[in-house]
Amino acid sequence: MKNLIGASLLVLVGCGHNGLNGTNGTPGINGTNGTVVTSVQFCPGTPSYASTFPETGLCFNGNIYAVYSANDGFLTEIVPGAYTSNAIGSSCNFTVLPNCVIQ
Repeated sequence: MKNLIGASLLVLVGCGHNGLNGTNGTPGINGTNGTVVTSVQFCPGTPSYASTFPETGLCFNGNIYAVYSANDGFLTEIVPGAYTSNAIGSSCNFTVLPNCVIQ
C-alpha cells in the first residue's frame, strides 16, 4: 500500500492598517569640525595641466604633504626647507616656509 501524506498550506493575508509610529530616540552628540585641506603649488606662476604638469602638495594643520615619486612613490611631509621640482614643463627651485607658505 502506498502511504499518502497530506499537507496543509495555511496562508495568512493581512489587510489591516499600519500601526502608530513609535517615539523618537534621544538626539546624538554633535559632530566635530572637519579639517580644512588646501592645495599648494610648488612652482608658483607656472601654467597648469595640460601643457605642463605642475607639482602640488596638500596643506592641512599647517603642514604640507606630497607624494615623493622616487622609490615607488609615497606620501610624506614636506618640511620647511629648500627643494627642487623636476616637474615636466614646470621645474623650479622653491622654499617651503612654516604654515604651508611657498616661495
